[in-house]
Amino acid sequence: DLLRDSSKVSTYNKSSLGRKDKIVLKSNMDSEAKIMSSLTKPPIVRKPLECVTLFYSRKLTENDNIELDGAGYITVGRSVWENEYGLTETKFSSTRCEILLSVNLVRDIKTASGQKVCELTIVTHAVSPAGIPLFIGKKAALATADSYIKDIRAVFEK
Repeated sequence: DLLRDSSKVSTYNKSSLGRKDKIVLKSNMDSEAKIMSSLTKPPIVRKPLECVTLFYSRKLTENDNIELDGAGYITVGRSVWENEYGLTETKFSSTRCEILLSVNLVRDIKTASGQKVCELTIVTHAVSPAGIPLFIGKKAALATADSYIKDIRAVFEK
């Protein structure tokens, strides 16, 4: 629920300026599909980055051909540019960011000693927005990814 709930984003993403569900296409206990809008302010970038994303998440099952020692979830995201009227909405105070693909795999696993831990695998492929040099984009991405994982860990260590 942590990654799905837009109201909880600031608890695990310190760069987040907020996320809103624009359109909820499907929502139940096991899966969710929605279009959401988010603003983030990575440490090195001057203007906030705006992303409008088609987001899908669901609980994994044994039929997914993935080893599960308990619960498992997958989220997939892809930027969308147009609203329901085919128009692009851009705010002058932010830079529009394109996420080509974002996948989060979260699953319970047992270690060799029998301890249960959470495995988090994140794959994100994004395009550096216009006006942001690639070397700054890479530096910001690494710093943000490191902070993101530490912040998620901190939520569960409380």
